Amino acid sequence: MSFLTSLTGGDAARGRSVFFGTTTGCDACHRTGPEGGRIGPDLTRIGAIRAGRDLTESIVYPSSTFAQGYEPWRVTTRDDEEDQGVLVERAAEYVVLRGASVAEVRIGRENIRDMQRGDVSVMPERLERSLTREQLRDLLAYLQSLK
Repeated sequence: MSFLTSLTGGDAARGRSVFFGTTTGCDACHRTGPEGGRIGPDLTRIGAIRAGRDLTESIVYPSSTFAQGYEPWRVTTRDDEEDQGVLVERAAEYVVLRGASVAEVRIGRENIRDMQRGDVSVMPERLERSLTREQLRDLLAYLQSLK
């Protein structure tokens, strides 16, 4: 049995508990309807947009692809401080990044030495390691039910 085949047939109601639970903390960054955070993409209709294989890849390898508008950025200031996060605002005088801590960081353009698109997601890698196979299957069922 393949890894993906073993992840079918989960329970969406239990998956919702995984999504909003303390083990994964998905809701700290992602919204479903009116609930959740705003760091990562809104997943309210993700089941209509992404297939099970794509959802699995997004959980297991979050840095493999990025949703448009949620690409990571790395800014190095003139005094060698480094901030990473999603680019929330890009103005002539400053940029605003939102990182995993939820806080937004505003950096004046005059203080920026280097600004580059990053290749590592704000979402933690290998999140599935903190879940049982059943929990991962249920989480996928929940995400696929969001249409």
